[in-house]
Amino acid sequence: MPDELRTTHHTAEAIQGRNSPTVFQVTIITAGPSLNGLDYPDQVLEAAAPLFDRATAFLDHAGNEDYWRGTRSVRDVAGAYGNVRWNPDARAVEGDLHIIDAQAAALLAAYVEAKEQGKPTPDIGISADLTVTQKDSVVAEILRVHSADIVFGPAAGGIIQAALEALSAKGEQTMTDEITVQEEVQETTTTQPQETIEPQPDIIAQTAEQVRRTAEAARLSIAQDLLNHRLAHSDLPDAAQAEIRRTFEGRAFEADELDEALRNIKALVTDLQPSPVTNQGAGIQVTMNPLDRIQMAADRLLGAPDTPDDAPRLSGIRELYLTLTGDTGFTGIFNPDGIRVSEANITTSTFAGVCKNALNKALLAEYNTRYQWWKPIVHEEDFPSLQTVSWIKTATIADLATVSEGGAYTELDSDDTVETSAFVKKGGYIGLTLEAIDTDNVQAFRRIPRELATAAWRTLSALVSAIFTASSGVGPTMADSKALFHADHANLRTVALSFTEWQAVVEAMYKQTDPKNSKRLGLRPRFCLVPIELEKTALQIFGSQKEPDTADNQVNPYYGQTAVVTVPHWTDANNWAAVADPKECPGVCIGYRYGRAPELFVADSPLVGSMFTNDELRIKARFLLAVGVADYRPLAKNNVA
Repeated sequence: MPDELRTTHHTAEAIQGRNSPTVFQVTIITAGPSLNGLDYPDQVLEAAAPLFDRATAFLDHAGNEDYWRGTRSVRDVAGAYGNVRWNPDARAVEGDLHIIDAQAAALLAAYVEAKEQGKPTPDIGISADLTVTQKDSVVAEILRVHSADIVFGPAAGGIIQAALEALSAKGEQTMTDEITVQEEVQETTTTQPQETIEPQPDIIAQTAEQVRRTAEAARLSIAQDLLNHRLAHSDLPDAAQAEIRRTFEGRAFEADELDEALRNIKALVTDLQPSPVTNQGAGIQVTMNPLDRIQMAADRLLGAPDTPDDAPRLSGIRELYLTLTGDTGFTGIFNPDGIRVSEANITTSTFAGVCKNALNKALLAEYNTRYQWWKPIVHEEDFPSLQTVSWIKTATIADLATVSEGGAYTELDSDDTVETSAFVKKGGYIGLTLEAIDTDNVQAFRRIPRELATAAWRTLSALVSAIFTASSGVGPTMADSKALFHADHANLRTVALSFTEWQAVVEAMYKQTDPKNSKRLGLRPRFCLVPIELEKTALQIFGSQKEPDTADNQVNPYYGQTAVVTVPHWTDANNWAAVADPKECPGVCIGYRYGRAPELFVADSPLVGSMFTNDELRIKARFLLAVGVADYRPLAKNNVA
C-alpha cells in the first residue's frame, strides 16, 4: 500500500463524525509593515517569540467595556498558544493554537475546511495585542504580549494555516474511526488483486493506540491550560487555589467539572470571610474583598455615575489610600505589610489604578453633560493612527455615462483635491499631594473630572468655532489656496441676519456646483449659527409659523426646517453662519484618536516619579484631535459690515 494511503490527515474533512479540531497551526505575526502603520523588524519578532508562548487567545480584541473593567472577560477566551517559534524562512512567529471553546473550534474548523477546498473564506486571522517601544513607526522592542486574538481583518499577517488534531469524544471512537479509514483504503486497492495488502490486526491496533495516546495528550494539555487560566482569573486565595490544583493537576477533565469545583470553593471562601472592616469614621464599614468592591466604593466616593445603591461607603480619600497602600505614615512608599485588605491582589499601582478608573467614569459623565453645540453640524470619525487625516469630499464624480449594449465602461473622473488636517495633542495634569490625602480633602479629588471635563469641552469648542472666525472671519486656507469663506467660493456675504437674507443664503448654497461639470448640488442650510446677541432674532425667524415682520401673514417656509445653534466662543455680535446637514455633505470635520472624550492617566507609581520626589500624585488628561474642513460648499458666512 502506498505511504500516502496509510497516512491519516486530521483535516476538517477527515474528521467528520468526530469533534472539531482543537489545535491549529497559525502564523501569529509577520515581520514588515502592518496595516496599523507599525513596522516589525525580523530581529524584534525573533527576540519576542518566547513572549507569545502560552499567551491567551480571545475572540476579538478588547472593547470599551473591557477597558473600563481593566481586564478581559473569561467569556471571550478561545484558547492559548504553544510550541511558539520564529520561522526565518517565513519571517514570522508561528505556533500551535490550542482551542478550548467549542464555538471557536467549530469556526476555525469550518474556515480551514473552506480554505483547503478552495472556497471563498472570510478575512479572519490572528492579531496580537502588544505593548511596544518604537522609533517613528519602527518597533524597537516588544515589551509585553497581552494576547493574540482571533479577529476580522488582522493587521500584521496573522493567519490560521491548518488544523493539526482533534479531540475525540472517547478513545474507543478514535480507534473505530482509524480502523474504518484503514478498511476504506483497503477497498480502494481491491481493483488490483496482485497489489492488495491485507490489513494486519497488530498494525491496526498499533495505529489506533497511537491515535488514542495523541488524543489523550491533547486533552491533557488543553485541560491543564484551562486549569491555569481559570485559577489565574479566579480571585481565590492561594490556599484555595492550591486545593483546586491538587485535585485537577496532571489529569484530563471536562470544563464543567472544574467550574463546579471552583463555584463550591468560592462559596466556602465567602462563608469564611471576616466581617466587614470598620475604619475611623463611625458607622463607616467597607468589605475589603474582593477588589472590585473597593473599586465600587471609590466610584461612589469620587462621584462616578451609575454606582449601585448597595456600593460600600468610604469615609474619605484617606481611608482609600490607607486601605490600598498600607502607608500609615504617609511617606509615599507602598507598605504591603500594612495593607488591610484580605485576599485581594494589591500591588504598588493599585491605588493609582482605582483612582484612575473612578475618575475616568466621572470625567466621561461630566464631559457628556456639557453643551456640545458642534455635534449636529460636524462630521465625526475615529481613526486607527495619528497620520494626517485626508477628509472625504462629497460629490466629486460627474454624472454616470451611458453604456451601450455590449459596450465598455469608461473611467469616471473624480476630483482629487483633498483637504487634510493634522492631529493635535491636548492635555495636562493636576497634582494631588499627600497632604491633601492626609487631610481627607475629597473635594480636591472630586473637582478633577469636573475641571478637566470643562477644560476639554472648552478646548474642542474653541477649535471648532475658530473654523468660522480664523483670519478675521474668513476661516482657514483651503487646498485651492483660497480662504474657506471667499467670494470665489460663493459662500461669503456681508448682510445682517434677517428673513430675507436667510432666503438669499439658502439660494446661494443651493446653487453650489460640482467644479468639474458646473452642475448644482442642491444643498440647503439646516443650521443657523449665531452669537448670543443674535439668538433671539434667529429664534424669531425660524420659530414662527408665519413669515415675521409682514402684514399679510404669509407662511414661513423655514419654520421647523432650520435649527438655531448658539456658539459660546463667538464675540462678534453681528456675524453669523449657515451649515448644511453633515450627513448630506460634510463640511467641518473632527477626527478622534483613542476615543471621543478625554481620558485620564495616573502618571506615577508610589516608588518613582513625582510621588517619590514631590509627594504628589499626578493625574494626567489627554485628548487627541484633528479638526478641519472637508468642503467649503456646505458652509456659508456673513461677516456683517
